[in-house]
Amino acid sequence: MSEERMLEHARPELAQAREDLHKFTMRESVVRFYARHDAKLDTAVQASPQALACEAGCSYCCRQFEVVAHPFEVFEVQAYVSRHFTAEQLRGTIERATRNVNERKAATEAARLTLRPTCPFLVDHSCSVYAARPSVCRNYHSTDKDNCQKSFEDPFNTWPNTYAHDVFHAAMGGAAGFKKAVEELGLDTRTYHLSSAFLEAMRSPDSAKRFNSGKRAFVKATFSEFDSSASS
Repeated sequence: MSEERMLEHARPELAQAREDLHKFTMRESVVRFYARHDAKLDTAVQASPQALACEAGCSYCCRQFEVVAHPFEVFEVQAYVSRHFTAEQLRGTIERATRNVNERKAATEAARLTLRPTCPFLVDHSCSVYAARPSVCRNYHSTDKDNCQKSFEDPFNTWPNTYAHDVFHAAMGGAAGFKKAVEELGLDTRTYHLSSAFLEAMRSPDSAKRFNSGKRAFVKATFSEFDSSASS
């Protein structure tokens, strides 16, 4: 039942994304997707009988696990940073991202499960790339802030499952629909850790070229252990 409800949102997004990707550039298509996605989630939130606990200044989801993103999302973050960040802001972001990468490299596989890396774009409990944030960040929504805090403070606690069901299905379905449309073009849709992928995108102009040619976008960046496409 849950899968079918997500498919109800995935199917129309897949159809629209296919159309966009044939008419517009990847970046234009991503921006159009984000606009549709945000509007859909706003509607779902307004219609949901469950009140959300998410509010400005609450950043547990930004410090829970390493934030992840698909290549087309990483490049949108990169473009936003290039347009809006000062040299000082960029230095600070790169320093934080590098710290996350180094901490992950130094940790054992078991220890990585207990890491609580702060997203390099989180500044004073606020997202510095909010308009260009990846879909996974747009999809977060909780009905119990205390449960989020409990999960954050206890590394061995399970991820909180207190979410608004209608919002969850709209969020996950829509994101899956757009990803599928990109995948159909033969492009990389792996789920990379944002810190390492962003650093590689900034340091290697060839990343975008590899992505556009259907190759793995990032050759050094690490990807999520839960990404089924990681080994392909």
